[in-house]
Amino acid sequence: MQKAAEENMAKTSPAGSGIQAALVAMDPQTGFVKAMIGGRDYAESSFNRAVKAIRQPGSTVKPFLYFAALEHGFTPSSTLRSEETTFYYDEGRRQYAPKNFNGRYAEGNLTMAQALALSDNIYAVKTHLFLGMETLKEYMEKFGITSKQEAVPSLALGTSGVSVIEMAKAYSLFANGGTAVEPRFIQKVIGKDGKVIYESKNKPRQLLDPKTAFVMTHMMTGMFDPKLNGYAAVTGSSLLKKATRIYAGKSGSTNTDSWMIGFTPDLLAAVWTGYDDNRAIAGSREKAFAKNLWIGFMEDALKGKPLRSFQPPKGVTGVWIDPTTGLLATDSCPVKRLTYYVENTEPAEFCTEHPHLPPDSEKGAEPRHREIEDGKKAGKPWYRRFFDWFE
Repeated sequence: MQKAAEENMAKTSPAGSGIQAALVAMDPQTGFVKAMIGGRDYAESSFNRAVKAIRQPGSTVKPFLYFAALEHGFTPSSTLRSEETTFYYDEGRRQYAPKNFNGRYAEGNLTMAQALALSDNIYAVKTHLFLGMETLKEYMEKFGITSKQEAVPSLALGTSGVSVIEMAKAYSLFANGGTAVEPRFIQKVIGKDGKVIYESKNKPRQLLDPKTAFVMTHMMTGMFDPKLNGYAAVTGSSLLKKATRIYAGKSGSTNTDSWMIGFTPDLLAAVWTGYDDNRAIAGSREKAFAKNLWIGFMEDALKGKPLRSFQPPKGVTGVWIDPTTGLLATDSCPVKRLTYYVENTEPAEFCTEHPHLPPDSEKGAEPRHREIEDGKKAGKPWYRRFFDWFE
């Protein structure tokens, strides 16, 4: 895996740019670190950016925010309006006007599942202010983030710095069902006489409700699911042709930092790219560096390994949803997506937004049994087969 990390960094790094990179890959079940990159070239710089650099995480903080929201009454179907907005806080004395990428907005309601998949900033800040600005800070601490976080509106968009290894540790809680594990580099030390001098002991503790952790993990598969396309494409759309298995994750970017963190049940990788001097990341190749390094590493590291899906625990229920309205899908809905909820929080109302269409209409939704049968065909894209596997 270390070789795969180094080879993919060399292969995907924009030539001649001098942009730096850091990667931490770990087994989310045990905490054992499988690969680490601290920079492009140790001979040029021995500074370990994976452990020591504190950088803005951008939208990779949104899963912590939405996990908090799930524990405060939100569901994947909760809707908020996405439009250009100025927020007033500190009793109206201060204001904050975040923007969406490329200045595009839904100009209507978004569900939380779609807001995460599209990385809508307005939805995130509205949620952050609704919960109270201290809430996200407290939850990031709960997830093991020790770098100082500032309770301001922009915290929802990742403006307080973190390290790569902190984020890998925090995301492992999603990947393993809410169990806290520490990143571990040494398995054991054996003396020359063959006796074990030291052996790392895994002391996991259940920190999160596994039901809510699974619902959040399933929401994080949305960045790879075109069914959640809206006013923009899902943020993982550029990786779909390269991905051969089921992933959950979140990307993030600021003017100076680019991140991609994602996982399977067996492997998690957190990637950061940027410049040591905090200059802006420019150009399409530089902006895509983190995502390309991540997908290249994950695919190579897991090549030949069994395909494993995320298994819902007891107390979670899956229902077919119209992704736009967040309501129960009917045969008239042109798109429907299997979505998971903590039991008794799933929507009870059916979508009424779409007129009745014949089942075999080009624009109509096919009957549910036909979608399931299509999912068994080898030629169907992996991300469509994945959502059928949950059925």
